[in-house]
Amino acid sequence: MTSFQAVQDYSPFAVALVGLSTTVGLWSLGSALLWALRLHLPLPWSVVTATLLGILSVSFLVQISGMFGFASRLTLNAIWIGLIAIGCANLLVKLRIKLWPPPIPKPDTVALVSLAVLSVALLATLIVSIAPSTKIDELYYHMLVPSRIVSEGALYFYRMPWEAAIWPQMAYQIASAPMHAIGYPDAANVVSWALGAMLVWFAWQTISSNGGSAAWSTFWAASLCVGMYPVVWHVTAGAHAMGDLAMAAAVVAFSERDRLLRAIAPMAYAAMASILLLVAASSKVSLLPACVLLLAISLWNTLRSPLTARLVVLAYLMPWLLLYCPILIWTWRHSGSPFGPMLIEIFGSSVYSLNWAKDTFEATRQTNQPDLFATAYYIALAGSPIVWVGALGAIFGTDLPRATRATLGLLLSFQLALIYLLLPHDPRFLGGIHYGMLIVFASHPAQSVRRLFTSRIAPTTAAVVLLLLPWLGLELYYAKQFFSVALGLEKEAFYRRHVALYDDFMKLNRLLPKDAVLLVPGYRLDSVYAPRSIFFDPSDVPPDKEVFLLPIGQQGAQPNSPINGYEKGAVIYRNPEAVIAAYRTPGRSPIIGAVQVNQLRRLP
Repeated sequence: MTSFQAVQDYSPFAVALVGLSTTVGLWSLGSALLWALRLHLPLPWSVVTATLLGILSVSFLVQISGMFGFASRLTLNAIWIGLIAIGCANLLVKLRIKLWPPPIPKPDTVALVSLAVLSVALLATLIVSIAPSTKIDELYYHMLVPSRIVSEGALYFYRMPWEAAIWPQMAYQIASAPMHAIGYPDAANVVSWALGAMLVWFAWQTISSNGGSAAWSTFWAASLCVGMYPVVWHVTAGAHAMGDLAMAAAVVAFSERDRLLRAIAPMAYAAMASILLLVAASSKVSLLPACVLLLAISLWNTLRSPLTARLVVLAYLMPWLLLYCPILIWTWRHSGSPFGPMLIEIFGSSVYSLNWAKDTFEATRQTNQPDLFATAYYIALAGSPIVWVGALGAIFGTDLPRATRATLGLLLSFQLALIYLLLPHDPRFLGGIHYGMLIVFASHPAQSVRRLFTSRIAPTTAAVVLLLLPWLGLELYYAKQFFSVALGLEKEAFYRRHVALYDDFMKLNRLLPKDAVLLVPGYRLDSVYAPRSIFFDPSDVPPDKEVFLLPIGQQGAQPNSPINGYEKGAVIYRNPEAVIAAYRTPGRSPIIGAVQVNQLRRLP
């Protein structure tokens, strides 16, 4: 797989350079499309919308190429080179125009301390993002999607991992295929970091433009980048940072629609809001209901003039019709449902059985629902409590119209209810709604709140120390394990500590035939570090490949367990003390288990 191939060529500097230059290219591509469509947006909306539109556009190009079987390495390399060329041209134009940044107000002590916290936090997360990918979700299925596209030159529907079979939420992962093709799959982590940093910048710009002082703006912006959440979820090849940025910006755009509609045309506002919500829905399918709800409310509030109604409706719908419907239809055609394993009870015929879907989703939900104390503990570690103060403040402590505050409360309550009833109890499934509400509160505090926080008693350096520094310390403690590899001081030792079966994969690479594939049923494995293409369901295995079984854990202890459609042959590799699971959590020991590789013969 692509990450296995990239191990020998890993370079921290190259990963950072590819990731940051790709981000510039995505922003430049989106800017060119906005210019071509004559959608003129002010800062910071132009930068955020353009970058997210760039991701959707690259994802769409890869999707279409893959659907028709043209997603070869040459095609993907050409897409990446084109991105870089557009980025360079855009930077040259910006330098020639000499766009000067807006004046920055003179900072006070609180602003300087908050700025220091923000800078250290972003630097720490940047270093983590440069390190080789080691988070299990990314290795198991997020990075597997682009890796398969590169190795197969096309889009194919596979039953497992079932999370990756929900193709409409794989836009970011598909867009990272060009980085896999050029040999730097870990660069997608850096792009995620850049999107997380853009969220912080967007918050600072929005709060400042609404009259926030340097201390007030920097304090709230810094609260978004401290704690365990950004250093875990905004530094990986998943779509978490993209979704958080898009959803937060969409919430702010809805709350500031009156102000924005005085500055830009209704059609431009409609297109921007639609793109933001589409990107959010493309990051997590669990955000789709909330995005559709906010899209409908925004559409209703924007339709003020019957003369522009048709154009506004078109601007809201076209991004979804052009950039979302094709992958929905493709998934529906190949799986029986527009969302793969989801909603099969509604759409009927499916490659998944109804009993399997019910059992799998229920087991996933129960596994990820700790007790109340554990849930509160993880929420406390995720970020400063000031984030939740800001989210609630948007409802109860702003000078916005009552209808707007009620809508924000409805949106938050709706998503919380969805999490409680159907999803793992994890704040990441809020998808950035709470971040948007924090920005709204900090941008539009009620007069009583504004007077309180501009008086002598608040905010002070002591408030920053109590509400930001402890979570910055926690973030640094977690991040220090990545410093050595990201600074070029080690490499092989890092892979051995953090990648399960790393040594076994190296040995198997010498033992397995070049065109072999691995079958690993019923185990979440570091897929992209496997030395050969890997599959998790016997029905997904290509019929013309030589297949080898890699049972792990309980199956590894029962080597005679049957495999549907196959008969076990000779054992080619055995390791009774393999590292079958490795963790990034400091102090958590790896799991040791049996590994045995059998050659498989297809039954007639």
